[in-house]
This record gives sequence, structure tokens and C-alpha cells, in this order.
Amino acid sequence: MKQLSVPKEIIENCFSQVLATKSHETSENSDTNYFIDADLSILGQSGEVYTKYYKNVRKEYAVYPNIVYNSGRKKALQHFLTMENIFKTEYFYQKFEETARKNIQKEIELL
Repeated sequence: MKQLSVPKEIIENCFSQVLATKSHETSENSDTNYFIDADLSILGQSGEVYTKYYKNVRKEYAVYPNIVYNSGRKKALQHFLTMENIFKTEYFYQKFEETARKNIQKEIELL
């Protein structure tokens, strides 16, 4: 981005937004909250779309045997279910929260 003469503040903001996707915690920056919510929006898609997504995640981690993958995936998914709100913005919360929780619970039960 430096080579494109993008201002330092924008580069730093992009960097912090990408890092925010690791913890999925609410940010003081509303743009970061929208960024996190957009990243997580797959969780609240229809069952068919979500199933395709989690099967692709499994393919991405095919190097791990089921015993390792399943426990790690369950831990990651349970993290979302323990959150008061998966989605940080009102728009994404209203649109996806309920379906996301159902999708996540269903995937946990299948692991």
C-alpha cells in the first residue's frame, strides 16, 4: 500500500481491522465493527450456504486428522456461542445473529 502512496493512517487502520478478525471483539471504531461483521456474515447465511462453507473450511484444514480438527473447530465455534453478541453492529445483528447461532450449534453437533 505504501507503493501506492496510501496514507500511513489508512494502512494502520487496515492492519488493525485485519487483526480484529482474530478476536472478534467490539471495537471503538465503527468501521472496524462493520468489517468484523462482514467477515462473520457467512455464519448467518442459509443452511445450504453455511454447510458449503464449513465443508470448505474442513478441506482447507485437510492436513489435520478428524480428532485434531474437530476439537479445534468446536473450540472456535463455542467461542462464538459464548459471546453476548456475535455481531457488533445493529444491522448485522438483526440480519444474522439468530441464524448464525443455529448454524454454529448445528455444526458443533455434527462434529
